Amino acid sequence: MLAGMAEIVLLACELLLYALGMLAAFRARRRLGLGVFLTAIGSLHFLETYLAANLYVQVAPGLSLSPGSVVLFSGKFLFILLLYIREDATIARQPIYGLLYGNLLAVLLGLLLARHVVLPGTSGASNDLNLLDPMGVLMVWGSVLLFVDCLLVILLYERLSRRSRLPVEVRIWCAAVVVLVFDQIGFFSVLHLSYDVPLAAGIGGLVGKVVAATLYAVLIGQYLRHFERAGPVPADVPADGAGPTLFGTLTYRQRYEALREQARHDAVTHLLNRGEFERQVGLHLARALRERRALHLVLIDIDHFKSVNDLYGHQTGDLVLREVAEVVGAGADNGASAFRFGGDEFAMLVTGIDHDAALALAERLRAAIAQRRIGEGETTVTVSIGVSTLPAGSNDGNVAELVRIADAMLYQAKADGRDRVAGTHVGAR
Repeated sequence: MLAGMAEIVLLACELLLYALGMLAAFRARRRLGLGVFLTAIGSLHFLETYLAANLYVQVAPGLSLSPGSVVLFSGKFLFILLLYIREDATIARQPIYGLLYGNLLAVLLGLLLARHVVLPGTSGASNDLNLLDPMGVLMVWGSVLLFVDCLLVILLYERLSRRSRLPVEVRIWCAAVVVLVFDQIGFFSVLHLSYDVPLAAGIGGLVGKVVAATLYAVLIGQYLRHFERAGPVPADVPADGAGPTLFGTLTYRQRYEALREQARHDAVTHLLNRGEFERQVGLHLARALRERRALHLVLIDIDHFKSVNDLYGHQTGDLVLREVAEVVGAGADNGASAFRFGGDEFAMLVTGIDHDAALALAERLRAAIAQRRIGEGETTVTVSIGVSTLPAGSNDGNVAELVRIADAMLYQAKADGRDRVAGTHVGAR
């Protein structure tokens, strides 16, 4: 029992040394570059594979495990997951493909090296390369498994991130345990057939990997919370973020999401753009009809905006657009969405309130914009606002009519002297 406890303490020390060493290298990536972290991952792979095949320790009666599998492997693919979480997918794929390619290349070179007529070593020790034959099989199989494991753990982590608000440690642990069970079955079957490793080692290895995954998940999660404050711990991945294939998801998902998010927003005001309005208004309308709730379209137009551009220049014009967008965006809460509708026009889709409350919201926006002092010259602008309301309980309604009525109300506000709000229900005109 004491001997088993001593082995467990040694394993815990090895895990802490490996984890802290790798986290320190990852933390230093901004100063030293990612090469240190990536090289450390790759350089330990041969040792990991050798230990997994040849070195086992007994931690309890009838229960043994390999430090190579439990400590080194369990940590390695979770550190690759860490790389994915904090960096880009195109960076995370580098060690995944690099380990696969490098190990296959090492095996091919080993086959040629074993054909040399080798002179005795200067120390008299054997330098027979025949050990590369069984090791080569393990390295190839282990590399293929690692490749699949890394893809799976990333996809599982993403799926958990999309579908839950679990702490990052729990998401890492859940993804890791599923993949480690899969890996243990795949890797141990080859060990058992090639090296006659007993079943107790397979069970011990699985238990050890689950325990190691727990410790690594806690350490990585705490590291993310306390040492990666330059950005948030990613928790929310868009529901349609995953690509159609493992390779596509891993390689291009983040680039695709960044471009997709950029395409949804207006470059000047950073509000959602007209295309996003066209996509969302139909969804809002369908939901309002289904739930028998009111839907309001608020159209906002800057009064005499052309004069602002003519008098002060387009830079001031862009500043005015951003200032107005800031007010409109700040007003888009409690189920509202704000858009740059086009040119000097903005739009809001509002639910959850009645027509009078929507008019009051529009009035607050109008007053807030009129009070703004914009730029060094303290330019002031006013807006005219039109509101169309699809009443709660409506059985019919369409986007074209909602926009037409809001547009008519906007022109009514302008005709009445500008700097004012006008609104009515759909069907009232």
